[in-house]
Amino acid sequence: METKYTTCVFCDGGCRVKAEVDGDQLSVLPADPAFPAICPKAGMVDAYRLHPDRVTVPLKNVGERGEPQWQEVSWGQALDEIAARLQAVADAYGPEAVAFAEMPLNVGFGGITRRLMNCLGTPNYTAPVALCMGNTAQVHRAVYGWFAGADWGRADCIVYFGQDRDRERWPGEYLALNAALERGAVLIEVDPRETATAKRAHYHLRIRYGTDAALALGWINVVIGEGLYDRAFVEGSCTGFDELAARAAEYPPERVAALCGIDAELVRETARVYARAQAAIIPWGVVGDMQRNSTSLLQAQCILRALCGFVNKSEAVCGPALGGVGNAELAAFELLPTEKRALQLGRGTHPLLTFAASDLYRQANEREGVPYEPDLLAESCACDPASLFAAMRGEGPYPVKAFFSVANNTVMSYANQQGIVDALMNQDLVVAFEHWLTPTAQLADYVLPGDMWAERDVLGSPFDVGPVFSAGQAFRRPAGQCKSWYYVVKGLADRLGFAERFPWANEHELYDWRLAPLGLTWEDACARAPEPLLRELAAPGRFVTPSGKVELASSVLVEPGFDPLPSYEEPSDPGCEAAPEGAYPYVAFAGFRERKSYNTNLHQMPELRAQEPEPRFFINPADAAAEGIGEGAWCVVETAYGQVELLSHLDEAQPEGTLRVPHGWWKPETAPGVAAGLSGACLHNDGMLFPDADWNLDPAQGVPNLRGGIHARVRAK
Repeated sequence: METKYTTCVFCDGGCRVKAEVDGDQLSVLPADPAFPAICPKAGMVDAYRLHPDRVTVPLKNVGERGEPQWQEVSWGQALDEIAARLQAVADAYGPEAVAFAEMPLNVGFGGITRRLMNCLGTPNYTAPVALCMGNTAQVHRAVYGWFAGADWGRADCIVYFGQDRDRERWPGEYLALNAALERGAVLIEVDPRETATAKRAHYHLRIRYGTDAALALGWINVVIGEGLYDRAFVEGSCTGFDELAARAAEYPPERVAALCGIDAELVRETARVYARAQAAIIPWGVVGDMQRNSTSLLQAQCILRALCGFVNKSEAVCGPALGGVGNAELAAFELLPTEKRALQLGRGTHPLLTFAASDLYRQANEREGVPYEPDLLAESCACDPASLFAAMRGEGPYPVKAFFSVANNTVMSYANQQGIVDALMNQDLVVAFEHWLTPTAQLADYVLPGDMWAERDVLGSPFDVGPVFSAGQAFRRPAGQCKSWYYVVKGLADRLGFAERFPWANEHELYDWRLAPLGLTWEDACARAPEPLLRELAAPGRFVTPSGKVELASSVLVEPGFDPLPSYEEPSDPGCEAAPEGAYPYVAFAGFRERKSYNTNLHQMPELRAQEPEPRFFINPADAAAEGIGEGAWCVVETAYGQVELLSHLDEAQPEGTLRVPHGWWKPETAPGVAAGLSGACLHNDGMLFPDADWNLDPAQGVPNLRGGIHARVRAK
């Protein structure tokens, strides 16, 4: 029997697993039996990789865009033609007319795509993590200089913003939560819904959707006003306290209670519980990443950690790492000319995730001895998605005419889905690196078959947030002609004249080069699996901010003209406001994560689909009765910007006057193509309901408001 270790990415929980292979027999088990963080999806490796609908050969569309007629071609032909067409776009419009959207987690690489783009001369890169943790990392960076990670082993107080964990949704964190509660930790759950996790909480704050930032400001008010902050840490390691105190004074508990729809005394009591803890944590949660006030909420969370002295105590700010070549160093941003950086889409409107913000850390990096440009969670040097898709439609400062969708189903991953469809329809070249003929792949000229996590050797992590590498070992051969993303990048680089920048014949040579500064080879790393491969911190205990301290009032925000302090602004909805009163009576909340799928993936799997066969929205029974809607009825949910068709689910946990709609729904078994709604994506996915207009975007980050503020109506179909 052969044993291999790797990381499961059937979702983003990142569970380490052990694969035991005995001939045709396969068992996928927790890497650490004492910490059984694994869900049933991990046992579906062969069912997934050998699924009859999986794309396992390169495909070329010989029909019309959006109504494809697929022809199988060789890898050589596909890469030859893609390289030639990509070069033609760059020659005609400039290299900035080429854009990539990538999910590094799904391809097992970080940095290699940016290296190709930097050689080509285009700054226009985005990833779905722009709406999910990647943007959080940039706000953390503005306050601390790096990302802060919760130390679950020490936690005695946990504050969850909208998190509902169980054995199928981040099972590792679910086990850590269980262990903390068994130790006597206090759980504070901030969630309008009464979820299973909320029922376990010592305090459940059922705030009004989208008012999280106001609540956090109310907590800061109490912490400062009652002197509950860590004076030594604030005076020795922070800047901007006086300005923060003045801002916090504007958010007394009574005002916050009115904004959030909860009791003022509950605001006070939970603030005291958090501040008086010995090792409190505020774990990352995606709810904060998709709000009109996202920057303010995330900044306020960072401030709370610092005020109460939990930074580098129960919330670790690692900082840049040295020893071994990380993703950002591999990206080689120095190869991108300054004049091309200046052309990055969105850097003048929503700069926090772009090169415009990255430039502000240059002196801090030099001061702390960091010899590369950090790229936290692949979003420190990224373009603004809404600006990118506008340019692809011909509405930007210059045209974007070639687009690569790398393992992320771009069409369904952002707001204004119809606008993204229109953007792809306007391209001269679209390439999808995929497992399936997704709605995005249905708009492509070429679909390249990618390997899946069980089929690839990978040097992790794909994101630069911690000072570690890990080895992920393949335990199944790639199906058909499926290849790694490095194979594609190397093939294009060689054809485009960048071979000297990609001297590694395969990923194993690349890994050897990346590990060499640690005195290791890829074989050494595999022999040590599942142990992490440690790197050095460039600035241990230091803050890589412009001031060198925790910035309670952020200089990185004030430099481009934004408020350096958190605040709360009631979201607007012009379409609703222009309609007759009562036309859109419900507040919509997008993004319910179902247990049996992951974003837009896994709907193909029969055993999972049988358990969650249709897309459902949640409505309070009282609202359903008023609308004449019963359980399990097909309904139309509509905003002023679009509509979707969903199955009703009457749920007492859903607050009255609100609707919760799912994310990522399409039906792979239905007809493909634009005319048919891209296999149901245009009928069921939440991206059809929410615009990416500036008024609906967080000003600094550009992330869309999907979590409260957009209004909807519902009717039986």
